[in-house]
Amino acid sequence: MSSSTDASIEDADWLHLSDDEEIRWAGRPSRFTLAPSIAVAAVVVLVGGVFEVGLERLVGGGLPWPIAYAPLGVALVGIAIAVWAYADWLRLLYVLTDEEIYVKQGLVSRDVTQVRLDRVQNTAYDQSPRERLLGYGDVRVYTAGSSTEDVTFERIPNPDRVQNTLTDLLSDQSSQRPQERGGV
Repeated sequence: MSSSTDASIEDADWLHLSDDEEIRWAGRPSRFTLAPSIAVAAVVVLVGGVFEVGLERLVGGGLPWPIAYAPLGVALVGIAIAVWAYADWLRLLYVLTDEEIYVKQGLVSRDVTQVRLDRVQNTAYDQSPRERLLGYGDVRVYTAGSSTEDVTFERIPNPDRVQNTLTDLLSDQSSQRPQERGGV
């Protein structure tokens, strides 16, 4: 992760890092997850353009304004689909520090889930064949006192690396616990 990304994340008002806490990984869902929406948006914009050219050649000028501007409306719908998909991708951010897991959702409103690493009992990751081909998947985090996952990093790039980072952090945490209690 680049230092410019670190600085912008560390300065976020929703992230409460202690003095010695460090960000170990931060990310969003894979950009490949945007592809289907962008493809649909491109097709809709193309249909609007073809409709405009075809209408102009078929009828020429002098159409009532609702019909004359319909192709523009179709193209704007396509652009709206692309913007919506990007905003949906942008609203989700995962941060893994050496003490906590943060999941931030929202652009205007905000929902932040925060889980201490010392509560994490188990982790897992999974990938469908398509996700494996494109290099993304889900990492699931299970906490104490729960039989279902409490946090899921959805559609993130390199889920195996993220799970390995999390496993390393959990190992570090468990090796530090006896020392914090007075040494065993």
